[in-house]
Order: sequence, then C-alpha cells, then structure tokens
Amino acid sequence: MRHWSQLAIRNWRASWARTLGAVLAIALGTASVVWVTCCYESVRQTLGTWAATKYVGNAHITVSSAIGKYDQIPQRIVRRLRDMDGIEAVAPRLLQRLRAAPWPAAWKDRDDIKPVRYGPGTPQVDLHGLDLANEFKIRTYDIVRGRMLEPDDQYRCVLESSAAEEAELEIGDYLLVWTETQEKPFEIEIIGTFERRRIARFQKPVALMNLTALQRMRAKFALITTADVVLTADAIGDDEEQAVKKAASRIRRTARQVAGNVTVRTAEGRMKQIRAAESQQQFVVLLLSCVAMLTALFIILTTLSMGLVERISQLGLMRCVGVTRWQLAWLLVLEVMPIGLLGVALGIPIGLAFTLLTVAVAPQYVGSFAVSWRGLALGALAGLLTTALAALLPATAAFRVSPLEASRPRARVASRGGLLIAAGLALLLLAGQHFGLLPMVRRSLEFAEYAAGSIIALYVAYALLAPLAVWLIGSAAVHLVARLLGLRVRLLQDQVGHAVWRAAGVCCGVMVGLSLIIAVNVVNSSVTRGWQFPKEFPEAYLWSFSQFTPKAGELIAEIDGIRAYTVANSLNVIVEERGGFAEDLLMSVTWFMGCDPDSFLELVKLDFIEGEAADAVAKLKQGNHVIIADDFMRSRDKHLGDTVKIWDKGAARPHLFTVAGVVRSPSIDIAAGFFQMHSEYSVVASGSVLGTNEDVRRIFNVNGTKLVLLNFDLPETAIPENWPPPADSPEGRILRRSVYDERVPLERRWQRQKEQDILDEIRARIGAPQVFAGTVRELKDTIDAELSGLTRLFSAIPGIALLVAAVGVANLMMANVFARSRQLAIMRAVGATRGLVLRLVIGEALVLGLLGSGLGLALGIHLAGNITLLVERMWGFRVAVAMPWPLIGFSVAVTILLCLLAGIIPARWASRTNVVEALHVP
Repeated sequence: MRHWSQLAIRNWRASWARTLGAVLAIALGTASVVWVTCCYESVRQTLGTWAATKYVGNAHITVSSAIGKYDQIPQRIVRRLRDMDGIEAVAPRLLQRLRAAPWPAAWKDRDDIKPVRYGPGTPQVDLHGLDLANEFKIRTYDIVRGRMLEPDDQYRCVLESSAAEEAELEIGDYLLVWTETQEKPFEIEIIGTFERRRIARFQKPVALMNLTALQRMRAKFALITTADVVLTADAIGDDEEQAVKKAASRIRRTARQVAGNVTVRTAEGRMKQIRAAESQQQFVVLLLSCVAMLTALFIILTTLSMGLVERISQLGLMRCVGVTRWQLAWLLVLEVMPIGLLGVALGIPIGLAFTLLTVAVAPQYVGSFAVSWRGLALGALAGLLTTALAALLPATAAFRVSPLEASRPRARVASRGGLLIAAGLALLLLAGQHFGLLPMVRRSLEFAEYAAGSIIALYVAYALLAPLAVWLIGSAAVHLVARLLGLRVRLLQDQVGHAVWRAAGVCCGVMVGLSLIIAVNVVNSSVTRGWQFPKEFPEAYLWSFSQFTPKAGELIAEIDGIRAYTVANSLNVIVEERGGFAEDLLMSVTWFMGCDPDSFLELVKLDFIEGEAADAVAKLKQGNHVIIADDFMRSRDKHLGDTVKIWDKGAARPHLFTVAGVVRSPSIDIAAGFFQMHSEYSVVASGSVLGTNEDVRRIFNVNGTKLVLLNFDLPETAIPENWPPPADSPEGRILRRSVYDERVPLERRWQRQKEQDILDEIRARIGAPQVFAGTVRELKDTIDAELSGLTRLFSAIPGIALLVAAVGVANLMMANVFARSRQLAIMRAVGATRGLVLRLVIGEALVLGLLGSGLGLALGIHLAGNITLLVERMWGFRVAVAMPWPLIGFSVAVTILLCLLAGIIPARWASRTNVVEALHVP
C-alpha cells in the first residue's frame, strides 16, 4: 500500500455488499430526482412551446372575454382596433369544443352505419376558426401532410397530426362534427395535418377551420373568442415594454367602448399567467424530489455509520500508529465520494429511462419526452450533496476517535440525552411548523413557497423524532417479532436496542417513502368523499354548453316517467377577490347558477350552515340575493348578510348581491367544471354562487336553460325477449356501449336503458339533442376515476423511495451480519442452529420494517392532514380526512414485506457461514 488513502479502496473490496448498496441507494435517489424533473420539463416544454408559438405567437396584445376561452366577444372590436394608429395586424379567432367522430372517406355515403348522434365515448375536438388573411402574421403552422387552409375552404379542416394518427385518418377522410342545435353532424373534410405538441389529458386535439365556416356551424355570427394584435415597428420604437403598455391602455379603452368587460393582456402578462400555474407544479416537483433524496440520505447515512462502528477498533489502532485525526476524517470522505460519483453516474440514465417509461405509459399526464438539463444538474448535485452530508457525520465521528477506541466494545447503548435533545428539537420544529409556517399559507402568490417550507419542516421534525420513537416503541416491536418467530426476547433485543441511531436511520428511509404513499391515498380518498353531492340529490341531469329553450320546464312536465324536476341556468361570472391577490394573473371565474328556488331546494337538499332554507328562499325571490358554498365563504371571507360583487361579461361595473345563506358545498361547480374546463392556465374561484333564473334574465340579460335535474318515476317492466339486440345490428349501433357490459346485471342495464330513453325524449322535446345527459352516479364515478388515475401516478415516485429504503435495510443487515460474524460463529459453536441464526437476522429486519411502517403511518396521516389544510387555505375546499384503511393496510404490508425480503439474503448468508472460518475473523 503506497499511500494511506488507499485504505478507502481496500474497504470497498472488503465490504463490497455495503458499497454496492450505497451506490444503489444514491443511484435510485438521483434517478428519482431526474425522473421527476424530466417529467415536469416534459409538461413545461409542451406548455411553453404551445404558449410561445400558438398561445402568444407574434402578438403583442390580446383582447378576449374575461370569462374564459370558451366565451365570445363581438367581432366588430376587430374593425375598431384596425382603425387605430400603430396597429399592423389584428387576427380574430373563434374557439369551439365539439364532439367529433373520425369517418373514413370510404364510408362517406354509408348512411346505414353513420351515427345519428354522438355518444359519451365520442372524442372532443377544439375547433379553431381562423381569419386566414391575418392569422399567419401571428402564428405559423408546421404542415406535416396535405396543405394549409385557403380562403375558399369552408367545411374543411387541418387536423393535428397526432390526432390523425390515433384515429388512423388520412388526407381526404372526414370528421363528423355535432353541434347542440343540429341532429345531423357536419361532415368536415381533412385536407392536411400539422404538428402540435399537447398533453392529451388537459388539451384536446385541435382542428383548424375557416373562421366564417365555424361561425356558421355554431350560429356564432360576428362573434370571436380572441383578437390578437401586432404593433407596427414605428409604434414599438426603442422601448418595446413601455410601448406595449401604452398601446394596451389605448386598446383597452377602445375595446371597452364595444364590450364593457373585455380583458386586454400583453404577451408578457399572458406568459406570467402560465408561469403562475407552473409554480403550483413546481411545488409538487420539489416535494417529490425532497422525498427521494431524504430516503437516500437516511440510507447512506446509516450505511456509513455502520461501516464506522464496525471499524472503530481498526481506526483506533490507526491512531495508535500515528494516523492523525484529519487523516481519519479524510479517509472516510475519500471512501464515500467516489461511491457518490458512481451512484450519480448510474442514476442519471436510470432516471431518464423512468421518464421514457412514464411517457409511454401515461402520455395523457406527461406529454412527450423532454430532458431537463437543470434537472440532471439538480439530480447530480443532490446526489453529491446527499453523499457529502451523509459522510460528514461519520467523518466528524472519526475525527474524534482516540487510540483508546481500539479497546472499547463495538456497540454501546445510545445516550438518552442525545435522544431527548433530538426529540426536543423536533417538538420545537413541529410547533414552529404548526403555529408559524402553516398560518402563513393562504390564498396568495406565495402559496407554493410557504407550503413547501411547511412540508419540508414536517419531514425534518419526524426524522429528528425517529430515534426516540424507536427507543420507546422498539421494545414492543421486539417482543412481537420474537413471539412471532419463536426467538428469545433478550437475544433479539441485544441486536436492535444497542444501535438506536442506526436503526432510526433505516426506519426514516422506510418512513419517508411510505408516508407519501399514504398521504397521496388519504388525500385522494378525502377529496373523493369530500366533494360528495348533497345528501338528497336528483338521479339524473342534462347539461349544455349553450342555452336551450327557456320553456324547458313546461315541455318536461308533459313527459311521463318523471317524479320531480327543476330547471336551472348558469353563466360564468367574475367574483371579487381578497385584496392584493393579483387579480390580473389569477382570474376569479366561477359559476352563477340561476334556479327556481322552490323546486331546486325541494329537489336538492342543501345543508345550511348559516341562515335557514325558508328565509333563503324568500330572499332569493326578492332578487339580488345569492346562496354561497362554504368553500366560497372561506376563500372570500363572506358570510350571511355580506355583499358580494359580481361582474358579467357585458358590465364595466359589478352587480351587488347579498348573501342569503351559506351551505355545505353542493359540488355543482365541480360537476359543471368537469364538462367545461375553461382554461388550463387560470385559477378558478372556489365554489359557485346560487341565484335565481329571474336574476339571470333581469340582471345578466340571459334567457334560457342550461341544466335540468330530475328524479325518475318508472314502473317495473319485463325485459323484452332477445334484448339487447346484437351490437352490430342497426338497432344495436344506436345504443350506448354500456348496454353490452356483461359485468353489470341485465336488470340494471335494462333500467339504465329506460332512464336513457327518458333523457333522450327530453332532448327531443327541448330541441337540444346533443346536450350532455346521464345519471349522477355515472358522473361521480367518472370524476373519481380521474382522481384515482392521478393518485396511481403520484404513488409511483414514493414507491421508488420505498425501494431505496429496502436496499438500505438489506445493506444494514448485511453489514450487521458481517460485523457479527464472530459472534454468530460462537452462537453456532455452542449449539445455535442455522434456523435460529436465520430467524434472528430476519427478525431484526422485521423489527425495522414494523418501526419504519409505524413512523410512516403517523407521518403519512399527519402529512395528509396538512395537505387538506393547505387545500382549504388556498381554495377554500374543506374536506374531512377520510382513511382508506384497505389501501393503507396494503401499503404497510408491502413495506413490511420489502423489509422482510431485504433481510432474507443476509440471513441465508449468516446461517451458512462456516463456523471455523468465522472464528478466525479478527
């Protein structure tokens, strides 16, 4: 050995299993950070590319409705803007989300199989009506096949290439597009495809059309969604920022002479709106990255600590022969840092592979693959910093080693003072988190920063509390495992109780991974149950984007099979925000639900928490009163008798309403928002407000109906013979696919079909055949499925953290077995069987699994409670924590099983150790 530093390399070879485990822990921790950040980058680039090239493009200023991207403003605004000085071009656009079925050209004349109406499974497409004379001054489109639109193209479109590939459509094929006012679909010919990156879950496929054709299809004559404005070079001058601001002010005054409540945003303002939405995603990325690296930190720290303890005599002898304290400390650092470098080098490609797999499995959530170079650097830096921090404590301990350590025993009972000090710090941190950080989290732009700080403080507090918890409850776990495996309690206690800090380190690794899985599932269960409809809610609904006849109630009254019904209207409005909440970035768009107070509150039983139902009905009939939900009350600090300011799209000044009552959230706003997600980039206000149809007509000048709620009164009828008809028959093709779902009993399918027949008759009577219709149970199940899908995706990342923890358990068990080789050999020599040794090592792993799972369960429930509190503070949506015990039990069982499996290989190695050779271990 030419240099003392080569002792580090010798330890790699001598303890290859521990070294391999440390490398794997660092690699998986780094991979998790790379995975999360690259997935985030995939989402961010998809949104950013779309925003820069399609959402904003070359436009300096955009004029739109304040209500959202599916509302309209008068097209005559365009003419007024073009007449202004300094304007180079104004490009109007109309956006309509409609049902569109793919239809090959070979089937064009096949009326026998052509669907008459769309079904629940018919995909939605965003149709963009373009002014071809000005659109290309704002944006460019990359044509993949075919050609771009020309002015003479009316019922033709250019379809997004990915949508064409998914539907196997070629140039010359068609889209069958339904509107709510037409039974027969429009046949839109596909003349080209263009390249567009999208996230399928949040952005629908896009088809480009001529503006006038789309206006004619939708009867939106002289209406547009947005008007993008490009300034002349002379108007911009040398100071573009100031010139755009001044031009925006002039454009706002001109546009509001035509429509009083239009929104005028600069390109920078629109990009800020997107960045504000991205900050909420960054909070999730930060949380998941911290969880992954915290797990790796605890495992690496425990592994290195074990290596230090097992070599304490060796280090003491080195001090005897002249090695300095600094040399010992550097020896530990030199041993660890190359391991960290190797782990980082392996972790980066593993993380990229995880990202590719996620994109392949869940493109609807992630989009297309993208590499985050910042994420790679963050993963590498996090891996190296974690390694350095994990090496710091053992290096500090090595610095304090004296020559006398060579004669001291390997393990000593942990100092109670150290445990109490750590626990005291943990309690102080928990108090600061609960009374200091959490109260700072509120509906503001600083939400992400305070929320992230609060969650991180919670994890650090539990990590500090873990050693004392292990010391206090470790004995109970030892007794349980000893009885389960038939071991002497004292024998197993000796192996666990004398290494509290090391055991706590492994338990923290298990705790961190399990806690996030439990928290995600608890929050999902709580939200799913928390947005429940009222205790008594109608059995079915009909909902439309557009207004249908105001006489809907009279027409429905003539239909048999309906016990009770109510008709309502709704429109998007803007409500006042708390002061200083950056209203220009976070538009407080919500629903104003107009109803008939008597029939609505008779059919929909709401729980009043402020006011009484009878008084509320009387006030609603007086006019200018609203009922608000409890989440609206909390997020806006509005109570019974308070005044609420509400703007509609045509008013420059707000309308004033008085709160007639506060009810537990009826979740009508969630259900309605499920159909009409107005913008992926705006923050929707919490909770709708409930007024009257009369106020909707009188104040907002809207006369019609958008919502029908009803209960059925269907007599028992026998199921017809040979029902349902064959799926490929003319009769079967018009039935819903759920009719043929054999997992559902035939009687229930027949009942559903009778209910569907009633809904179809209502569609025909009210002259709106293409409205959304269904049962409330189906609606809730669909939304629940969306929440569950997100839960499974988020659970995958802490699942990797659990895998890292299992590696740590195996690493510690192997190190313990190696360090106790002589002790185990003596036990074998005095009569201990191989089975006893095997059960002893497995018992230790099982104890660590139980302790870590107990801590993870406590932290997970605490974290879930904090997250639900954060949701309430930001959005006002209050839910009671609901415990999905089957899922929690399964997660805990899997965690314990992983720890048990992690102890099997070390246990088998220990039980097969040659007694004679082991007794020669120095």
